Amino acid sequence: MTLSIIAMAALSLAQAGAPLINVDAKDRDTIFGERKFRVTVQAQSPITQVEFYVGSDLRDSDTSTPYEFKLDTLEVDDGDLKLTFAAYTTDGKSTKKAVTVRVDNGVAKGADFHVQKGNELLSQSKWDDAITSGRIALKAKKAYNPARVVLARAYMGKNVLDRAQKYAEDVIGDEPNNLGGLELLAAIKLQQAFITVNRGGSTADTQKTIAEALRGAADARRKSLDMQVDNFGAVNDDNRLRYVDLAITAGRYSIVPSQLSTVFARDMTNANVGNRIAFAQVKMGRWAEARATLGNLNKRSAMDAYSYALLAVIETEAGNRQASDDAMKEAILSDAEDLGVRTAQAYIALKNVNTGVLGKLASDLARDQGQRTEVNYFLSALTNRLADFEQSRKYFERAVLAEPSNADMYVERGNESVRIALKAGLDKKDADLQLNGAKILFETAIVGQPTSFQGLSALAMIHLMQGNVTEAIKFGEAAVAANPNYAAGHYALAAAFSEASKRADGSQKARLISESQKSNLKAGLLDKANLEGREIPNAPAVFRYFETGGRTLVMTPPK
Repeated sequence: MTLSIIAMAALSLAQAGAPLINVDAKDRDTIFGERKFRVTVQAQSPITQVEFYVGSDLRDSDTSTPYEFKLDTLEVDDGDLKLTFAAYTTDGKSTKKAVTVRVDNGVAKGADFHVQKGNELLSQSKWDDAITSGRIALKAKKAYNPARVVLARAYMGKNVLDRAQKYAEDVIGDEPNNLGGLELLAAIKLQQAFITVNRGGSTADTQKTIAEALRGAADARRKSLDMQVDNFGAVNDDNRLRYVDLAITAGRYSIVPSQLSTVFARDMTNANVGNRIAFAQVKMGRWAEARATLGNLNKRSAMDAYSYALLAVIETEAGNRQASDDAMKEAILSDAEDLGVRTAQAYIALKNVNTGVLGKLASDLARDQGQRTEVNYFLSALTNRLADFEQSRKYFERAVLAEPSNADMYVERGNESVRIALKAGLDKKDADLQLNGAKILFETAIVGQPTSFQGLSALAMIHLMQGNVTEAIKFGEAAVAANPNYAAGHYALAAAFSEASKRADGSQKARLISESQKSNLKAGLLDKANLEGREIPNAPAVFRYFETGGRTLVMTPPK
């Protein structure tokens, strides 16, 4: 069989000593995204290097086989593109091979087309393909925030968090009120914190990194929630419950009675409205008002499963165990599968330190509601009490990924660190690290929920343990101002005043002793069963009460 003219010419070149280049691309090929070219060379003498040119620019060279070159087509314009490959031998021979390909990334289809495609790829966890789509969208429309969000999400999926953070921060830099960017930045910062923890670091520098990440996440989520409430628009009868539910999610509970009290006054048989008001009142520590709200429903035989579950919580807080059990029986009879009922049961079991019951309830919740922040809160608290700290950490991470502003979860996790710090025989350096870790978590709780009287009390307690008496008094007073009915706040403040009195003299000492006694007395009046008649506490005594008696309601909000 005769050789073709081209093959004969190639053979002649090779025999003459000139290299023969083969490339896995030919003229008019269409390329897109990132394209890898593979080159083979035939020559009589050894090859010293192969070069790769884009247009007239030398882009890369390779000295060992296989000769491979990458081209990021998003760095050039769509259309025809000349590529040249040159090979050189040890005896000074060389040759070149050029191909003209067509770059087609679909830029002409527009940014929105590729953003939509990128979002579809994200839903399938195809991170690299989503990155390509996001980059094409940015090429079609420079500084386009929806494209940046796609890129941030894709890089987060690949766990390339520095790139993800860059794109999320670019969004916020251009558009500070971009909800998607804020939510994404919160998730990225949480992932950074968790990676830092899971690498096993325990030094002060590591704690600083964790603190910045956690606070950044809580702050981003807090801004997002506040914007959703503040930018809601005009509230009317058609959208009022939706607005109130946003306010509940944001932890802005005072909005609820202000929006719904008049509505409830017109119709006190409306459990949807009454439950929301009572829930908000409980979250604000207004127990008597919440009881009165539910009482109005009860007078009209309008209590539903959620109403009874919430009443059971109120009775638990008041120390009325039988009344709590009776209310919960009514809740279960009404609707045992209601998520409010189930989480109220879990909260009561946790409050009563009934680990066996909590274990069953939390396991049942995890089977069908395992994604919810409050469910992972209960699982974390349970495994903490069982000393399964690895599982406790895992559930903590899930809880705050689901809701980065979950102040209750940060406090619960901080309590775990305090408990470890107070263990007998623990080295002082290690105890100090644990206390500082707890402080970081308590501070994050306040970032996520600035009015959290539980978080403020926790900060008073931790500052007292670290010897910062002035700060302990400041946060204790802030906790009492946030909720005058919160016994743990008064109890922590009593301890802070007492410690400050030991460092004072004269009239100042007398005043601080008096303030300490008043705060301790108030705490006893608010929680007669646990605090009435107790002596003024020190910091460890405050903690022993705080981790149980200081717990605040965690329960799925009414819907």
